[in-house]
Amino acid sequence: VGPEIEIPGHSRAALAAYPHLGCTGDTLPVPTTWGVFADVLCPTGRTFEFIEAVLTEVLELFPSRFIHLGGDEVPTTRWQECEECQAIIAREGLGGERELQGWMMKRMAQWLAERGRTMIGWDEILDGGAPRGAVVQAWQGSDRIRAAIAAGADVIASPQDFVYLNRQPGDLTLAQVVSFDPVSSVGSGDGRLLGAEAPLWAEHVTSARNAELMWWPRLLGFAEA
Repeated sequence: VGPEIEIPGHSRAALAAYPHLGCTGDTLPVPTTWGVFADVLCPTGRTFEFIEAVLTEVLELFPSRFIHLGGDEVPTTRWQECEECQAIIAREGLGGERELQGWMMKRMAQWLAERGRTMIGWDEILDGGAPRGAVVQAWQGSDRIRAAIAAGADVIASPQDFVYLNRQPGDLTLAQVVSFDPVSSVGSGDGRLLGAEAPLWAEHVTSARNAELMWWPRLLGFAEA
């Protein structure tokens, strides 16, 4: 079991509990709907202290080599408007907010590496420069699998057009799942293609029975692939 502790986006619950971790300091409610929200963790010293404290507990609970830190779907609006963020960009010689995200992910990847763990991040971590030694989980398409391998990263293949089991069966058929073959599209990848994962995001899953209807038989087809 490899935990995913999402940074710097998809962190509204943390921001609701600790408003000082955001760029505005505003008190925000915990969202009651799924989605991509503008407020994300502000990459300041206080935020790193919080993330490291959380991950210290996570590492005690999970002996897994891999720790997923997310890194996907991160709006940069708040960072563009944040004086502290802009000061970090200037201080570190970064090329903008996307590289600021890359800087943040690289720092945490190094923190994990120093503790004998390996970071996984969604394929957006390629956009700011993938951290050395991090595993890229490619979800936006098969082209992102190739991009990750070209960048020298190990890859988990999860292209949404083949393996996102939260998609309705009429939108993602069993035949599509069975046809999933990342190896044929990227070649050997010099051994960098570690494997695949079929996500079932549960925003629209209303019950255990509903989850079973989403899984079966497509998960069996994925196992065959």
